[in-house]
Amino acid sequence: MNSLFFTTSPVQALLSVLPTSLPTGQVGTAYYATLMATDGTPLYTWSIPSGTLPPGLTLAPATGVISGIPTTQGTFSFVIKVTDSTAASSQQSIFITVTPRPLIFLTTSLPQPKENTSYFATLSASGGTPPYTWYVIDGTLPSGLTLEATTGTISGTPARGTVGTSSFIVTVTDSSSPPISIQREFTITVEKGSYEPIITIGSGLKAGQTKVFVGGQQVAMLHGGESMKLSFDLGTSQTISVEPVVQHLSEEGVRFKTEVDKITVNEFSLDADFSYYTEYYVELKTEPSKIGQITGSSWYKEGYTLRSTAPDTIEVEDKPSTQYLFTYWKLPTGERVSDRNLNLIVNAPGICAATYDTYYRLTWTSPYGEQNGSAWYKAGSQAQWNLTTTQVSMSGILGIFGGKLNAVNTSGTIVMDAPKNITINWEPDYTMPLILMPLALLLIILVIYGLYILFRDPRAGPALVPPPFHPMPSGLFQAMPPPIQPTWLQAFQPMCPTSHVPIPPSQPPIVMIVGEKPTQTTQTTKEQVMEKFGELFDKYEQEIKASIQTPRLPKIKIVDEDKRLPPHQSTHPVLVEAKTILEEKNAICSGTSKKLLRVVATNWRQAETRGAARSPAGEKAAEGNLPSIVWTRDIYLEWEILTCQTPRWHNELHERSTKTVYSLLNEITEEKTYEPGQEVKPPELHYTNAMPRVEIAANDVVPPDKLPPDTVS
Repeated sequence: MNSLFFTTSPVQALLSVLPTSLPTGQVGTAYYATLMATDGTPLYTWSIPSGTLPPGLTLAPATGVISGIPTTQGTFSFVIKVTDSTAASSQQSIFITVTPRPLIFLTTSLPQPKENTSYFATLSASGGTPPYTWYVIDGTLPSGLTLEATTGTISGTPARGTVGTSSFIVTVTDSSSPPISIQREFTITVEKGSYEPIITIGSGLKAGQTKVFVGGQQVAMLHGGESMKLSFDLGTSQTISVEPVVQHLSEEGVRFKTEVDKITVNEFSLDADFSYYTEYYVELKTEPSKIGQITGSSWYKEGYTLRSTAPDTIEVEDKPSTQYLFTYWKLPTGERVSDRNLNLIVNAPGICAATYDTYYRLTWTSPYGEQNGSAWYKAGSQAQWNLTTTQVSMSGILGIFGGKLNAVNTSGTIVMDAPKNITINWEPDYTMPLILMPLALLLIILVIYGLYILFRDPRAGPALVPPPFHPMPSGLFQAMPPPIQPTWLQAFQPMCPTSHVPIPPSQPPIVMIVGEKPTQTTQTTKEQVMEKFGELFDKYEQEIKASIQTPRLPKIKIVDEDKRLPPHQSTHPVLVEAKTILEEKNAICSGTSKKLLRVVATNWRQAETRGAARSPAGEKAAEGNLPSIVWTRDIYLEWEILTCQTPRWHNELHERSTKTVYSLLNEITEEKTYEPGQEVKPPELHYTNAMPRVEIAANDVVPPDKLPPDTVS
């Protein structure tokens, strides 16, 4: 029998995906959803064959979990496929809607502004759909501030007078459709305004620090290159000052000086910069220091050219026989400069010493004549002298009879360690007068005796008739009649028959003429002659005694100038005493010479104006740009030029003329800064103000190299 069997299998359900819809997501908020499969054989595998998940979300293939943080709003559709372990699969179209975050204000309060001070603040929000739009729907912002609609920025400068509180409501709207808007109330309180100037000390202050003052009160200490900020109320001005001079901490003679030590700041001028420069103290003096002083010792700016001229010769009042002759300048570096005109670029402190050699005057004199001469010798040198004329004649009758004066100290050597005075000593030589005068006296006696013989008594014999006048010694003249022969001559008359001399009956009176008054005498001729002879002898005897006791010797001159007192070879050349020569009466000279009269200065003059032009009275100059004027004046040497027009060795009188000229010694500059409204005046406290002031014509100025080389003391 044939049988038909039918077998049946159970009906399998189809694999499906659950749920068919997923929850809504929100931008920026964590999202989590799990997919499930039914009527399948686990394990399952999940995938998305088409479409995309919202940005920020991912699907886990093994678990079917969709998670993440959505970043973009919108509705996103995709297909989910699930496959079980038997390879059965199923697909399901699903979508996820992502909504934007809720719109909220992130800014809860605003910073407080100050009047007349720049202000900036930004409102911020989150959620919704950017970009946002901002605007004030109620109230007002403080005057001077505005709200930018696209950025939510409140900016500007609160105007003066806006001090106080302002309230206003701000609305922000996103870009979603329809748009979402939210509101918030804000309050701004405008405070009293202030400004903050910056105080800066220049790097020229290389050492130490300066004090900073505000209105005279110290507020800080700053080194060079440092700065600080201060705060002041609006509408006020403050004067910031620093120390004008700061001494170097360790180096003597070095300091730092500010160009401007006071600056006024306000809300329109906020910077106060103080610049310093270096100054060095340079001392000008003579060496040796006791002989005088050289002006010009002061503080000088680094790089300044210091000019000074040392006198060629210095004479000290209480030492008339001592002179000091310029040798060289000794600079702070130890360098020596032989030029009297010093030009030093100041770059270090120190002493500039004008060094002088000492010279002493050697004077030689004679007790019987005027001072013969003098010469100058360097201290420590040897002076030698040697007289070529060592003997001179005496004056008066002793000189007639060969009386001489012999020099005792005819030569010698002396060390010039001080002014010296050499007296030429002389001693009398009476050898020839003692020989010749007795012979002359004997001759006179014989002459008188002969005259007596000729004019003897007439009773003794004839006699020759003498002339009417007969010269007698001592300038006396006698008018005599024929002499009377003496008795002893009459005794020889018988032995001389050829002698026929008439004998007058009586002896007439003799008239003696002495001077202009005649006198009569009854003396005999012999008595008269013997009396006159006695007077003459007494006169000669007195003159000889007087000459021996107090000889009156003639004035003498030792030797010519080219032969007297030659200096030692190692000494300095003899200085010519030009002044003495020029002052001698009827002196004869030729050429020109100069004489230094004094140091003079011109008036101050404006050389340069720096900074802003001066504002009219009552107006303030912009701070930090105060005007300054560079003042200058010239320092001159005043010379007297002496000109002699007669050549030497001419006998006529010379003609001298003088002229005053000036040579430039130095130019002084001084910069002075003026406050607003201050009168423009030249520097008042300056070492050159004590100098005589002159106005010098251009044709009176002579270059130093055009002056005569010879200088009169």
